[in-house]
Amino acid sequence: MERFNFEMADVLVVDDQASNIQLIYQVLHSDYNIYMARSGAEALELIKTQRPDIILLDVYMPELSGLELCRMLKGNPIYCDIPIIFITSFTEPEQEVECWEAGGVDFVQKPINQLTLSKRVKAHLTLKFQADVLKRLVNLDGLTGIYNRRYFDEQGAIFFSNSQQTNVGFSVVMFDIDYFKDFNDRYGHLVGDDCLKKVSFCINRLVNDDHKLFARYGGEEFILLISEASLLDVKSLIESICNAVAALKIPHESSKCSAYVTVSAGAVYCDNPEIARLNDLVEQSDVQLYRAKDAGRNQVFLKEILNPF
Repeated sequence: MERFNFEMADVLVVDDQASNIQLIYQVLHSDYNIYMARSGAEALELIKTQRPDIILLDVYMPELSGLELCRMLKGNPIYCDIPIIFITSFTEPEQEVECWEAGGVDFVQKPINQLTLSKRVKAHLTLKFQADVLKRLVNLDGLTGIYNRRYFDEQGAIFFSNSQQTNVGFSVVMFDIDYFKDFNDRYGHLVGDDCLKKVSFCINRLVNDDHKLFARYGGEEFILLISEASLLDVKSLIESICNAVAALKIPHESSKCSAYVTVSAGAVYCDNPEIARLNDLVEQSDVQLYRAKDAGRNQVFLKEILNPF
């Protein structure tokens, strides 16, 4: 059974009253990493750069209320699984219903009972960590540790839908390890597995943020979705990825394009994703990948799509 290191857990406290934040900090700081925000807007910015494991959220705050913030987070697939405990002073049943419907998992009443707060935070962190373990088993590729095809098929559509709402540039990139069958034939499947691990880790560390989704698509193919990036930024990122893989200097004596393992990339950039379909963009990126392979491999073919239809 996996043991959870609660000392590594990040707890975000959101409250416009400094005295409430101070009290919660005194109760929890010896057990968890605590950081805080004095408004809903400040909390949103913090969450983008430091994703919490749990949020303690005041219901009533000026401008962006706790209920509104909770609804926003629960409506975003990137953050919807973060448990939110409301810190409340309400007494009416209708107010409780509002919190449940917004997506809260529990309440702590003001004035705060310190033992109750401590126990409820630990209970919901335990539930979250258990759920995270199950998600890793279901959604991660067993060999490489990155997202698998199942996860991509489910979450890729949601990721794309969010980009359609903002209607900013969206890209799909397909990567293929060059002459990988020949690599396996020459070095054996165990060495091939090790190669897949190294290449996927190399790419993943360059694309690990909320505006990208990277997954193993099948065999030696990987897929990358990119939102909110310009055509030039996408091109630069793809080239950086290809250079980083080549810099691993994994010997590949059976390659016809390099002495080392390399990748070919096919990509499409759509500046108007609102009227596009993800499946069409994936198919067109695959076409670009085949063009790169037909042209000799170890290169990038990137097509800008001005009108998806």
